[in-house]
Amino acid sequence: MLGEVLQARLGEMKAALAERGVAITPRRQRLLEVLLASDRHPSVSEIHEGVKRYYPGTSLATIYNTIELLKETDQVLEIEFSGASNRYDGRIPKSHPHLVCEVCEKVEDLDIGELKDPFEDISSSTGYRILRRRVDYYGVCPDCQGNPLASAPSENGGKSGK
Repeated sequence: MLGEVLQARLGEMKAALAERGVAITPRRQRLLEVLLASDRHPSVSEIHEGVKRYYPGTSLATIYNTIELLKETDQVLEIEFSGASNRYDGRIPKSHPHLVCEVCEKVEDLDIGELKDPFEDISSSTGYRILRRRVDYYGVCPDCQGNPLASAPSENGGKSGK
């Protein structure tokens, strides 16, 4: 069950969708709950699996369409990865830093406090209108460091295997 903070976040997400005229069906309700319950920043397929446990007939298109609506209403942060599935953060839907394990591909929020936002400095020095930022730190999580079966990434940053 979602805690008090996540229940409040669920309410925000539902209100944003309702404002757009989107009905909160039981499937959409479950999708929001799956998205918020995961601290791993789930992929669409992971969200789909979580919804299908309760609603087996749920299509992948339903998940994609709802994620798109959440993105359009700024209720989810899409974390893009080349060569891997995009992940989604419904808990903190604005740009923020993440820790990414290169072995198990876990994605976690990195709480380093409020950093000075460089958008204005960058905008004035380059002429760009900055829309968003992305700062992620890649490494090997404590669980994978202690697992002798998990292969560590190679020196060049690529995976040496799983």
